[in-house]
Amino acid sequence: MQLTRTRVGISRKAIAAGIATALLIGGIGSISAEAATKKPAAKPAAKPAAKPAAAKELNEFLNPTCPAKPTTLTIASAVILENPGGKADQNNADEFMKKCPNVTVKFIGIPSNNLPEKLTTMAIGGNLPDMYMHFTSFTGKALSMRIFQDLIPLLGQDYVDGFDPLFLSEAIQNGKLLWAPWVGIPSAVLYRKDLWEKAGIKEFPKTWDEFLATAKKLTVDTNGDGKFDQYGWALCGLPNGSCAGRFNLVVLNSGAYPLKAADSGGFVTGLDKPGYITALDLFRNAVKEGVVPPGFTSTGYPEASAQLATGKAVMMTTGPHSMGIIVTANPDLKGKLAAFPLPTANGQKPITTLGQHGYAISRNSKNTAVAVQYIKFMLSTKNILVYNDLEYRLPSRLKAQKDPQVANGMAAGFVNALKGEIWSDSTASYLGSITNQQIIDFSDALQGKKTSKEIQDASVKAVKKLIADNA
Repeated sequence: MQLTRTRVGISRKAIAAGIATALLIGGIGSISAEAATKKPAAKPAAKPAAKPAAAKELNEFLNPTCPAKPTTLTIASAVILENPGGKADQNNADEFMKKCPNVTVKFIGIPSNNLPEKLTTMAIGGNLPDMYMHFTSFTGKALSMRIFQDLIPLLGQDYVDGFDPLFLSEAIQNGKLLWAPWVGIPSAVLYRKDLWEKAGIKEFPKTWDEFLATAKKLTVDTNGDGKFDQYGWALCGLPNGSCAGRFNLVVLNSGAYPLKAADSGGFVTGLDKPGYITALDLFRNAVKEGVVPPGFTSTGYPEASAQLATGKAVMMTTGPHSMGIIVTANPDLKGKLAAFPLPTANGQKPITTLGQHGYAISRNSKNTAVAVQYIKFMLSTKNILVYNDLEYRLPSRLKAQKDPQVANGMAAGFVNALKGEIWSDSTASYLGSITNQQIIDFSDALQGKKTSKEIQDASVKAVKKLIADNA
């Protein structure tokens, strides 16, 4: 789908196949530059970036250059609030402060759902931290407000060449590196292997109709009291950005889309396509058929993850990081979780999102040099693999991708999802407003307040007005 910051609606299958093959076959081989571009291949083929970059990365930056004066490095992070990821974040900070006694690392914990809005407010108030965690959904706003520093000259081109080109294709905008790619969490359907096998299911659903039928088979009364206590789908139905993102995965894999750049300039929406009705109907029918646990409108990402951990639900649309959270809650599930690519409808080929997170340095930071040292420290092979071990997040660095632990069997299904198309968020500064509209839409579908067609008509009207108002 969307390939770069300026070209939209172009297949990235070759890129996705490159990273998936490299991670799953041949001992986690590195990714070539040729596999990460749709430009003429002559130059990249003559000078592949992956192997030289990985070979040059001899210094793991575990011994940072420290400031002479006492310095407080402030970092806005969503992961610091999570378990087990937050423990790894704090351990990084503690180890860095041991290396640099003059540095105090201070985290500003912001829930992921509130991060873009909070960063915008902080930027307007002129009190952004030195570093902030960046989601691709925030790219348009960051560009319009110019709150970042270009990291290419700060990190050095040799270091930048050590990133997987797939990650860089989203992080580099207008020739500038907005954030240092950290980890990716490609989306797929996570499921409980033990409960799946107990139900005797042999094949993965390839369409949303088959997905709903599979969810029905997995919705059962396990204790014979006449009431369902295991449900097929842990549906994230809370009206927030996290659940909207999961709804949008269904939208994309049904042949519709919220926003993308038009060939003639500006942006267009695909919410008027039949696929939007398909997505809304799936949510509506899941409730009607009773395949989601009760209380779905108040079920957020943490609650949905807990449903898989306790066996209350069997499937969930999410990324590999959820396995870390689920295994932390129920260690007996290690080795009993897996994933398969998202189902589709209306002839759409499977689509996933890279779901990458990274760290940017604020334009007004007075501690840029220390921030650069911290980024290189936390992205060293040793430290970045801790997150992969805890939460199965895919590392952005080519050298880390070569480590055997990245090919862990539980995460293989998520990596396999990258063989399909990859969708990158639009860089429109008002993308958040469209996400808010989608929150209203799936909430209305779950509650049965309107027909799917009524929801679509109102949504398309609202989104087209947003596009016109921001033309």
